Amino acid sequence: MQPRHSFAAIALAILACAPAEPKSLGSADERAIRQVDSLYVAAWLRDDTAAVLRTLAPDAVLMPAGQRPLATPNDIRAFWWPIDGSRTKILTFHRVIDEVAGDANLAWVRGMDTLTFTYDRGQTHSRLARRSMTLAVWRRQPDGSWRISRMMWGTRAP
Repeated sequence: MQPRHSFAAIALAILACAPAEPKSLGSADERAIRQVDSLYVAAWLRDDTAAVLRTLAPDAVLMPAGQRPLATPNDIRAFWWPIDGSRTKILTFHRVIDEVAGDANLAWVRGMDTLTFTYDRGQTHSRLARRSMTLAVWRRQPDGSWRISRMMWGTRAP
């Protein structure tokens, strides 16, 4: 009978050391992510650089289609708010979120965006529209808030 007890003790020890299943993304977390996402869209519409940046994690990486990854806050600023005299102003920003999923510390948001914006540089003035697909990875921050950690987007067909 001794071997059975040893086997049972070993099995229990192994199970006790196994990693716990990650806690699933709760409805309160999903609401918090959607709220910050709404703040992100509203900040763009207000042309509020600081508010847009507050929705990003400190180590955020952005991956616009066809561009190199923007892996530092300076890279992100230079891409979205260049100091070359050009200016982009978002006029409309409509986002449809198709999926929010993840666990208690890491989540992803997949959706579609439709934007209209103006681009000015010197004598050039353009009004443009873009439709894109977006995939963002969100990470819970040490203070419990959710921020965009990674985001990629690319143009989609009408």
